[in-house]
Parts: sequence; structure tokens; C-alpha cells
Amino acid sequence: MSELKITIIGSRGIPAKYGGFETFAEEISRILVKHNYDVTVQCDPDSFHDEYYNNVRLLFSKKNKSSGRIRYYFSGIFRGLKNSDILLVLGSGGAPFYFLNVFFRKIIITNPDGLEFKRSKWPLPVRLYWRFSDFMAAKLSDYIVADSASIGDHFIKKYNIDSSRLRIIEYGAHINNNPDKEILDKYRLKHKEYFLVVCRFEPENNLHTILEGFLMSGSVYKIVVVGNHSLNRYGRNLIRKFQSDKIIFTGGIYDKRELAALRYSCRAYLHGHSVGGTNPSLLEAMASSNPVICHDNVFNREVTADNQLYFKNAGDCAQRISEIEKMDENELSAFGKAARQRITEYYNWDIIGNKYLEFLDSIRRDKCF
Repeated sequence: MSELKITIIGSRGIPAKYGGFETFAEEISRILVKHNYDVTVQCDPDSFHDEYYNNVRLLFSKKNKSSGRIRYYFSGIFRGLKNSDILLVLGSGGAPFYFLNVFFRKIIITNPDGLEFKRSKWPLPVRLYWRFSDFMAAKLSDYIVADSASIGDHFIKKYNIDSSRLRIIEYGAHINNNPDKEILDKYRLKHKEYFLVVCRFEPENNLHTILEGFLMSGSVYKIVVVGNHSLNRYGRNLIRKFQSDKIIFTGGIYDKRELAALRYSCRAYLHGHSVGGTNPSLLEAMASSNPVICHDNVFNREVTADNQLYFKNAGDCAQRISEIEKMDENELSAFGKAARQRITEYYNWDIIGNKYLEFLDSIRRDKCF
């Protein structure tokens, strides 16, 4: 049986240095290569110095994704269609270009991630483009892989896609046991004596609500906010508004070891994402045995199995923070163990990898590759 050639389109590339798509591309490509798939991953031009990474071929684009994501998708899709049997496209932004497949007749799988057209950071014309892309992904993809049941329901109810074209396969995380006092000392923090947020500074991630709630709570602890706050007006406004010796804005941190240590030692993790599916930063917090205070929406309740704490507004958030602050070690541990168990039993990369292998093997059988 010949090797099946797969190109993963839409991430900034591997090794993962940026976010969830990049971590997914690295983890899944590692698993697929191990099982004799021929894997290529699209990359930013400056993402790595070799043509291969861990036996995965790297497809370098001429431009960075951040400088023009539509062009980035077009380039990856066109080159992938020429050289692969299957395209796994991360995000729906390139779906309008799937018409090119009329000349190639390859298999296109779209993992749409969240509902991009609902992100308030985009101006109206861009949101309209994302809604059109969402529609085109539903109509022109051979398969949709939703990273949560809620995203899957969106495609069934909105576009009436046949269930045979839909798979629910989530993201994964690795269990984190990484206490590192040196990193805590770097930020003048103590184990279990600070709250943590790791997110992009975007309105739909509700960081303004979290920070308002934190200050309302009168917490004796600090809150550490990890994310690049200089990229947009929302982030810069937050920095000006929330000047407090209780709030530490670290900027972007891309060192995995440092992030793991900050996650492991926080008292609780606050997660404000509201328009995504299975969010990798939430999984990584749960994998660190953190109690989690989540924005109350269907996506976050699905991931946490309704066994963490939730908020709808700043008042709710303040109350949840106060509750966590008053908990003793046993109570905190119970929430942390429930989060970690959810990762162990459902959201770990071995389980997710096996789901993708079974899915791709079924395509191989059906299409006689």
C-alpha cells in the first residue's frame, strides 16, 4: 500500500511557536508520520531553518500568514492540491478557493475551528467574508472535522450537511507536571498565590470582563495576563484602563517551559473565550490540574463537562474568584483533579491521534487510495 500524501494548510507552521493551530499541526503530523503517512505542513517563510522537521516536509509560503491570510490560504491550497492526495485545511478562510479542486479531484477536509464570523475584532466586510467562507467550507469540503459537538451542530443546522461528511474530533493536550520555582521567581510569584489568563487580546475573549471582575473581587492575590497586548487598540486600551499592582501583563510568552510552569502553579485559570470550539489554552490549563473559571457558553461547558466554575459578567467573575480564594487545598484539588481527568480520558493527543487515523483510514478504504 502506497503512502498517502497529506498537506496541512492554514497554520503558521511547525515547530509550534504561536497558537492552537500550530500545536495541532505539530502533534497530528507527528502521529501521522509515525503511521507511515507522507505529511507536509504549510509554514511561514521564517518559521524554521530546514526543509523537514521530525520527518515532516515543510511547505514554506512566500509571505507570512499575518501579512495576508487570504493569500496565504490560496498559496497553500493551490500547492497542496498539486502535490497531495488529501488537504487538511485549518480554518475556513481558504474555502472560496476550493473551486480549484475541479482541476485536481483531491480530498479536502476542513477543520473550521471556531465561528470566525462572530469575532467582533473584524470589521463588517471581513465578517461577511468569513461567513461566506463558512458557507463555502460546508458546500465544497469533502469532509468537515468539527473540534466540538457544538461546532458540528452549527454545520448541520445552518447548512444541513449530511452526517456522513461530518466528524467530531477535538484537540488534545499533554499532562503538565512542571513546577519551576525559577520561573515563578522571575515574575515574583508564589505557588498557588496568583490567578492566570493566557489569551489573545480580542473582545470575544472577554479579558475586560475578567479584569473588571478580578478588581471587584478585592482578591489578596495577583492576576497574571499572558498575551501580546500591543497588536490592537483593544489590547492597548486594556493596558491603560487596568493599571494596578495586582495585575501583571507579561506580554506574549512563547516558551513552552515557561508557560507550563505558570499554568502549573496558578491558583485558578480564567478562560473568557466565547466563540470558539475546543480551545487549546483551556485544555492546557485543565492538563495542569487547574481549577478553571470559564465564560459561560456551550463550548466551554462541553469541554469541561460542566464540572468547573462559570461566569456571564464581571459580577459573576468576581464571585467565582472569591469562591476560589476561600477554598482550602482539598477543595481546590477536587476541581483540579476533575479537569485533569477530563484531559486524561478524553482530550489527550493519543486519543485524538487515533481518531484521525481511523478517519483517514476510512477515507483510504472508501476512495481506494
